[in-house]
Amino acid sequence: MVVSLTLFLCLFSNQISTSPAPTRAEEGLLLSGGDGETTIVEVYDPSTGLSCSLPNLPEGRIYHTMDGLIVCGGGPSSKTTCLTFTSGEWIVSQTLVNQRMVHVSWKTDQGLLLMGGGNMPFSSEILPTTGDQGVESFAMQYDTRNACSMPDLTSDSVIVTGGYKNLQTVSRYDINGFVEDLPSLVERRAYHSCGSYLRGDGTQVLLVAGGDSGAWIDSKLSSTEALTADSSAWTVTNPLPRALTGLKGLNLGGRIYMTGGRDVENDIRDEVFVWLDEEQVWEEAGKLKTGKSIHAVSTIQMDDQAMVYCS
Repeated sequence: MVVSLTLFLCLFSNQISTSPAPTRAEEGLLLSGGDGETTIVEVYDPSTGLSCSLPNLPEGRIYHTMDGLIVCGGGPSSKTTCLTFTSGEWIVSQTLVNQRMVHVSWKTDQGLLLMGGGNMPFSSEILPTTGDQGVESFAMQYDTRNACSMPDLTSDSVIVTGGYKNLQTVSRYDINGFVEDLPSLVERRAYHSCGSYLRGDGTQVLLVAGGDSGAWIDSKLSSTEALTADSSAWTVTNPLPRALTGLKGLNLGGRIYMTGGRDVENDIRDEVFVWLDEEQVWEEAGKLKTGKSIHAVSTIQMDDQAMVYCS
């Protein structure tokens, strides 16, 4: 019996030394607000499929943006403020020059750029990195209400796709304003989701999925389309598992994730989908703690000090 126990402990020790423990993802998805004017803030860990909750927003927000731990604009009554998560609570950190709702955002070296929106569709403003109040920036080339923005990973610019008034328009902006138009989307889209990623050979792919076509009936979309740097047109590829509008997505660890949305039955969904580039298909990666639509999504470092408050 003693010999057997000694042998067991030896084998167990060898297993520990030769088999490293699994490590969690460096980043997680950070989601806030959404339909129902919710105050919920959730962190989803893609390596475990589990979620935790940060302290709630002080009031419900929809149609807002979130970049890291900064939430800006949105309704119903928060169109002129930004919140920052500090020491376990969300505090008002900036006052905006203009009301912002259904706008898009882009994080730059000079600060957080907020573009367009329902109240000032052709204006933009920047929140300096010093944390000062917003200041007027450039005029938008197009009305960007209910559009989707994604960073260009190969240049210091941002791509804006679709929107309520320009359903197939794709345009590039840099810190000084409008740069150029890119090929138009194949389908008309607003309330859709988008993201950019790099393939192994360095080729950038722009991806859009879901949304609302603006049609009177059957307007919710499941379709997905992509544009690569060496292509002159968007290509329709494999669709989402179901038609969704109000879903949100972004690049996390080099992969595009899409979250939530409303389906054709008008139910709010809780799935997290990930795009598999090699197979050119969407795969369900997990589920959120609560369903979300017209929410905001960003990323958070899993070792960020804010995670101390996530339960």
